[in-house]
Amino acid sequence: MKKSIKGTIAAALLLSSLSIGSSAMASSPDTVVSHVTGNKVQDLVDSEKISENVFTPMEVKKLVNNKKVKGTQGSATFDIPSGYGWVKVYVKNEGTTDITVSVTDPSGSQLMYDTIKPGGAFDEISSSAWGTGKHTVGVSTSGDDMAGYIAVKVAQHENELQ
Repeated sequence: MKKSIKGTIAAALLLSSLSIGSSAMASSPDTVVSHVTGNKVQDLVDSEKISENVFTPMEVKKLVNNKKVKGTQGSATFDIPSGYGWVKVYVKNEGTTDITVSVTDPSGSQLMYDTIKPGGAFDEISSSAWGTGKHTVGVSTSGDDMAGYIAVKVAQHENELQ
């Protein structure tokens, strides 16, 4: 009988200590919340404000992947999908003559223009988000045949192309 009473008292003490611990934890003013930002998990307490857009996927699409240029004229077309609009155009001149670069929108309006010296590169991000549709990067030279390549990336936000 003494063993039975000792066991009952021990069980009662254990249960009461568990209930005190859990009620103390439940009444704690800080609840930890984990969220993902990019590729990191960050723990915040509820006293810190979490914005509505905690996780915003940053996606960049390469629409023209190092297309080789040769001859005296060339071009690469790319179609900006909905939700994208920031554009980075890169043209590398690996030849011996200047290359003229012109980027146009679907209506033919010129959006970017420059001349690249041999060994140089055109590396520009649009100054604003462009509309959807087929755009063209045109390259030409008035001298020897060109050598180099064109690359185009689009993104949802300008900072994704930096």
